[in-house]
Amino acid sequence: MLRVTANTQLMREIVDLLSVLTEEAKMSWGEKGLTVNVVDGSHVALLSATISDACFETYECEPVEIGLELGKLRDLLTLAGPSDLVEIDYDDAVGAVNVRVGQVHRILRGLDTNSMSDPKLPVLDFGCSATIDAEKLSRSLRAAKFVGELVDLSLDSKEMRVSVTVEAGEGVNVSFESGELSELTCPSPTQGTYSLQFLDPLTRKLASGLASDVQVRFQDKYPLRLDWSSNDGGASWTYFLAPRVTND
Repeated sequence: MLRVTANTQLMREIVDLLSVLTEEAKMSWGEKGLTVNVVDGSHVALLSATISDACFETYECEPVEIGLELGKLRDLLTLAGPSDLVEIDYDDAVGAVNVRVGQVHRILRGLDTNSMSDPKLPVLDFGCSATIDAEKLSRSLRAAKFVGELVDLSLDSKEMRVSVTVEAGEGVNVSFESGELSELTCPSPTQGTYSLQFLDPLTRKLASGLASDVQVRFQDKYPLRLDWSSNDGGASWTYFLAPRVTND
């Protein structure tokens, strides 16, 4: 059994961020809120969300997993007015998800969750981290994408750098000194190389108002990890992106 009511902004945030990686999501509704982990088709990137029940206007739930096509939910949300609430009612007897937005009622057929992936977050110990404004991070990655598809991230005790260089000799370099970062911890210099194909779309979403600060963690041959919170701390997000490892 599931009966929840949410403001449109919260549901758009959930759907928009998950849609960066996938069009189908297994949503685990528990007594204390929603958890969902998704991966892209090539299993290069993973996004995990924990949305507290306090983020919802109303929340009644017996633990249940529901598989949904995000595109259908996203289409419905485009009809929402500024003051409309989103009501979700799941009938496990028939597997139907009733979604109401304003006067619109749509019945969605739940996907078979047994056939959907259930990715786990890797457990890794990062020695270095930096916390940066989401807009600054997105802007630097957009600049990097002007000249390449792979970005080099590096950290030391004084600054964080975002750079890309291509064979033609063109390049982009952006640096953020420690005073421009909310937090910087780096006992020894480190670096990593990652795909902008995955990073750029996500950070653009975050910079649109979905996050203020983003914690960035990485090191050589490790995945990149991004962490941020939203909804006054009621929603926690974690993103992993596999590194691009080159053989020198």
